[in-house]
Amino acid sequence: MVVTNHQPDFPQLYTSAFTFPAIDNHAHPLLKAQHRSSFPFEGLISEAEGEALSRDSTHTLACLRATAQLRKVFKLESASWDDIKAARVKLDYRDLCKMFLEPTGIQCILLDDGLGGVHEFAEDYTWHDQFTTSRTKRIVRIEIVAEVGGETLLFLVH
Repeated sequence: MVVTNHQPDFPQLYTSAFTFPAIDNHAHPLLKAQHRSSFPFEGLISEAEGEALSRDSTHTLACLRATAQLRKVFKLESASWDDIKAARVKLDYRDLCKMFLEPTGIQCILLDDGLGGVHEFAEDYTWHDQFTTSRTKRIVRIEIVAEVGGETLLFLVH
């Protein structure tokens, strides 16, 4: 039996969950457009590296699930992982980012840009503001600050 016009059991909770502004409290910056293909797209579905990533990750349940979900987003009637990758590359990069970020309703992003290579490969944290209603804020990686300027860190702590 299909239920139509279902009323939530807890309407106040439902309203809060689906209308309250969301904050992504630990994100990493998106790649710059020129680096959108510098890293294997399979990194989306696996933390494997090398041949295990390129050869094996596309035969996992994670890949099957991602393919089914991404097929809907890209409006493909049926699709393989390679079809998903081809559809992704055809889109303008900003449009691609907008396609995935705007529907989330994320109001604000707390962005961790302290990883190695971020400044070379990824967008500045302020670039992400175009997809949110509030400005993006940076998360400071205290361990990176400690590595670079340990004496300064000790001064700040005291």
